[in-house]
Amino acid sequence: MQPWITILRPLNLLQATLAVVLTTAFLGELGQLDVLLLLILSVITINAGGNIINDIYDLEIDRINRPARPLPSGVMSVAQARFYLIFNFSVGVVLSWFISMEAFIIAGLISIPTLVAYSACFKRQPLIGNLTVSFMLGLAFIYVGSAFGNIQATLVMAALAFGFTLIREIVKDLEDMEGDAQDKARTLPLVWGESKTLALVLLLMGIFVGLDTLPFFLGVYNHVYLWIVIVGINLPLLVIAFILWKQPNKKNYSRAQLFLKLDIFVGLAALYFGQTF
Repeated sequence: MQPWITILRPLNLLQATLAVVLTTAFLGELGQLDVLLLLILSVITINAGGNIINDIYDLEIDRINRPARPLPSGVMSVAQARFYLIFNFSVGVVLSWFISMEAFIIAGLISIPTLVAYSACFKRQPLIGNLTVSFMLGLAFIYVGSAFGNIQATLVMAALAFGFTLIREIVKDLEDMEGDAQDKARTLPLVWGESKTLALVLLLMGIFVGLDTLPFFLGVYNHVYLWIVIVGINLPLLVIAFILWKQPNKKNYSRAQLFLKLDIFVGLAALYFGQTF
């Protein structure tokens, strides 16, 4: 039973669930428990399908980078994984139908085709793959907004998530250079070189630190937002940028991308507590 859970990447699904709940709270819709439950289950199943298809296409890379995963370790067959992803995608689309037409369109006509195209084509292309993953995470917030007829309120959240994820995805490519090279993937570090890619990461971090305070200065969010962003996001981001600049190695790349993965919830907290009621 364990490989059937492991391949779904439970931590990622837990983070997706928390994002749905926090976004729903941000919109003031926690009282609509039926819609919230459908959102959580549809997001979990669609993301689970995306994780499975990603592992199928990454099988050879994961034999080097992550050999303990279910497929490269041999505890699950590719045929079993394919059945599993079809099941999860199908459940996710059916659930989205019961949420709203907008949610169904986002889930069935945008999200799933994009997840398939990403694993099959985009992932191994420089920058395109990174942009696709970032787009998908931003779209998740819009998906929640669509369920409650309030997409506009989630646009800032989607934009911040897009920027944060873009940085993380490029750092992850730096971490995975060895396995990607074996699979002849055309990620940024392998096309541009490690030093140029790292320079881009540091530049994007600097841009993000400047732009994420704009919602406060534009009057969209209050001073609570500003302080959470400065203390919880920008200062740690600058520390990470300094560490990567001084010691660019796989261990530090791994630490940086894990921080970026988790710190997005600090951003959600800033948005929630920084609302101007």
